[in-house]
Amino acid sequence: MALGSTIYKVDINLSNFNTHYYQDFNLTMAKHPSEDEARMMYRLLAFLYCAHEDLKFTRGLSTTEEPELWQKDYTGQIIQWIDMGLPDLKRIRQACGKSQSVKVFTYHQNKAQEWYQKNKSDFEKNKKLEVYHFNVNENGPIDKFVKKSMVLSCIIEESHMYLSNDNERIGIEILSELPV
Repeated sequence: MALGSTIYKVDINLSNFNTHYYQDFNLTMAKHPSEDEARMMYRLLAFLYCAHEDLKFTRGLSTTEEPELWQKDYTGQIIQWIDMGLPDLKRIRQACGKSQSVKVFTYHQNKAQEWYQKNKSDFEKNKKLEVYHFNVNENGPIDKFVKKSMVLSCIIEESHMYLSNDNERIGIEILSELPV
């Protein structure tokens, strides 16, 4: 018998001071059976960093034809393709061919540094691609807020995100280039 996805509800208030985007979201997130709670929370951070009213979670891990998140226009054209982890160059090139903008968010420091250095010259050639790294640098771990129903707040200012509930706050640094 195959395991099903676990469903989480997230009510979140976003204040992005970088883009002056302020919004309340009522999200439903599905955690794939092969995904841990930390990875699911990193997907939430990517959603918040790229937030737009048309940005949607996809089937992600369940299919190779879709990213973790995407934003489409009214014609179905992909505006933003957002992936997590360390996708291979072939996948990134395909995404760039299908979308106006591609963002990749990494979260494993050592693996991400190696992956980034190995592919840096290819990444720099592609004007549609942006690579970011989430570094939890205050009061982690990232999955400490996980419950079936979450009420959270997120502030984004410069290269920092602050995710909080009524009792605690986690600080996340957003790096646009991984240190060597």
